[in-house]
Amino acid sequence: MKIAVSKTREKYPLSPKKVIKKTLTHTLWWFILVGIGAVIAIIAAFGSSNPGVALIVIVVAAILDLIVFGLTYWYQMWYFAVYFYEIDDDYVSIRKGPITPNEITVPFERIQDVYVDQDLLDRIFGLYDVHISSATISSGAAAHIDGVAKESADGLKSLLLQTVSAKMKRGAMNQTPNQATPAQQQ
Repeated sequence: MKIAVSKTREKYPLSPKKVIKKTLTHTLWWFILVGIGAVIAIIAAFGSSNPGVALIVIVVAAILDLIVFGLTYWYQMWYFAVYFYEIDDDYVSIRKGPITPNEITVPFERIQDVYVDQDLLDRIFGLYDVHISSATISSGAAAHIDGVAKESADGLKSLLLQTVSAKMKRGAMNQTPNQATPAQQQ
């Protein structure tokens, strides 16, 4: 798998811990369901005349768990490899997803806030998410870079805020008195 490359991702890389975190979160429910099914099958097997069935159920459940874990890990590695984000002079572009890629491009003029957060597993793994909010509905769900280390999160936030601030200052300096908004003219 070829890793998506951008100057921004090279300078502020995703953490490889992201793959483990995502694999664990996506397989946890599967493990619980298979475990409950295995316990029910074992209880039923002990009530039957052939208790050897319980051992078969345990082995099949373990094999299923390993297969699901392996496939999920492979998918998360693929997701990690194609995860692309770039901050250029005018836009922030983020593209995620190996099978059905989701891409969002946010112009700096539309960015209203940049913030960093963590969920519980992010804290455990030392990961951070950098969110970029604008007035659009899609920005809340899609415009974030998740799974970076503290230094990368702080660097991305700082870079984004500096770029937004510089764009706002340039825009204010380029605005002539004739271009003032109606509220400014009164």
